[in-house]
Amino acid sequence: MPSSKRTDSPAPKVPSRPKEASAPALGKAVRKLTRPTGEFYGNIGTGFWTFFIPVAIYYFYGIMVMHSGRLVVPGPSFWYDLVYTLPDGLSIRPCWGPTVVSLTWVCCQALAEIVLPGKVKEGVMLKSGRKLLYPMNGLLTFFLSHVALFLLCKYEVLTPYYVFLNMGALLTEAVITSYVMALWLYVDFGIFWERHVDDPEFEEDHGVFDCQDFFNDFFMGVVRNPRLFHGILKVPFDLKRFWNARPGLTGWVILNISYLASMYYGCALPTDNVYGVNDSLFFGVHEAKSAMLQRAFADKDPASFCQEEGSISNIGLAAVFITLAHWYYIFDYNLVEPAYLTTTDIRHDLFGFMLTYGDWGFLSRFYPISFMGFLAVQKSANGYIVNNHVFAIIGVCMYLFGMFMFRVTNIEKHLFRDHMNNGGTVDKYRSPWSTRIVFGDKKPEYILTKEGSMLLTSGYWGLARHFNYIGDLTMCIGWAIACYDPSSPFPFLPIGYCIYFWLMDCHRCWRDEVRCSKKYGRDWERYKKAVPYYIFPGIW
Repeated sequence: MPSSKRTDSPAPKVPSRPKEASAPALGKAVRKLTRPTGEFYGNIGTGFWTFFIPVAIYYFYGIMVMHSGRLVVPGPSFWYDLVYTLPDGLSIRPCWGPTVVSLTWVCCQALAEIVLPGKVKEGVMLKSGRKLLYPMNGLLTFFLSHVALFLLCKYEVLTPYYVFLNMGALLTEAVITSYVMALWLYVDFGIFWERHVDDPEFEEDHGVFDCQDFFNDFFMGVVRNPRLFHGILKVPFDLKRFWNARPGLTGWVILNISYLASMYYGCALPTDNVYGVNDSLFFGVHEAKSAMLQRAFADKDPASFCQEEGSISNIGLAAVFITLAHWYYIFDYNLVEPAYLTTTDIRHDLFGFMLTYGDWGFLSRFYPISFMGFLAVQKSANGYIVNNHVFAIIGVCMYLFGMFMFRVTNIEKHLFRDHMNNGGTVDKYRSPWSTRIVFGDKKPEYILTKEGSMLLTSGYWGLARHFNYIGDLTMCIGWAIACYDPSSPFPFLPIGYCIYFWLMDCHRCWRDEVRCSKKYGRDWERYKKAVPYYIFPGIW
């Protein structure tokens, strides 16, 4: 093991409200294509995912809203009904009302980030040697968003169950917004990259290098930290950090709450006569039910789908648990917001369609559909899931374990790096209590790379190189189990989310391994010998 003595100088402390330094004039920029290429199988793969992912989300929404979450083969009538049979809002036709509501939400979140008070923190060092500044007012924005929406519902500007009646149109708004934003990023920061060479966030690998790589660049992105309002704001508006952190994450839990409200008000789609008692595990073709669906929705006023008076008896333990679990997950993120600045999302990922849609059309729409949306439509079949207490309790226990692992592993690394980067030494560092209980009060061990990074090889980070994924992987399974009820449709939607999330984390693990191998070279090989497992100690 290398010496634990720190040899580099301590990082300067950030003043309470500093002014971000302007980049010196670069003249003729020196550019190198050092960003990853060929991921997702290059142009062919990224072109496929660019269109397949939104279609897949439409499918999951379709089986939720037309089949109570049952799997079906999506023939031509499936897509016809999804577009034309369902009424405005529920169908995936674009509508002005939900579009205005959704984009107003984005604008209000952006305004809150700009004007609300909060500490300013430095991000990690860029390839250019600079560090960008970020306002940390996420927690205040998070709570004010809840207050604002409560008041809008109280004074009947919006109905509490608005999402239940308008998710189809909200899905399409997210698709359009994501495509438009990704195309704008490709043109402004990609084709016309020379306009940004004097921006502090400009790096050597920004911009379009070859137009033949359009789909790869459109999907993966051509800029890492696009910032707006240089010279106008003290801290320029970081579009990627905002898009990752604010409208989608908070929107996710707000949509959950709206689905919870739909259960309270007994919202039910007019499909009661479409399924029989033995259809709880229905798997077939949509055409078998299409005619009945068309009759069920014919001339129905969506306002009649929900009751004027609500009842708490409609809400089961699973719905309360998942709403609170997801809410706390985002609250916890905002509570330790500075830790997010060291994650792969901010440090390494470029900002293209993968994130414009991933953060908005996927996370803030598919996540609510998968769990709370699934629970909210069970009134159409066998009633809401309110009596699956055993499965809900198992889900709660798995969630608590997963949330504990998620937090303690990430905070262990963050606190260690923060201590060392601010001039501390190993002798004076004290591990978090959660680490000391399991591993004892030992000095941390790490590998100091030539690049200057510190790779922990002790505590939880001595068990596996990506041990922090254990928490997320466990939590999502707990959520899915909590949605299971033998008398209701099998929870294909929640399980679909789990499959996606496990595949995403495994793929992300692989991407991180490739990136780190290139970045650290021989130091990474030393690290792999010290910590031989990827995610699961003793297994993989």
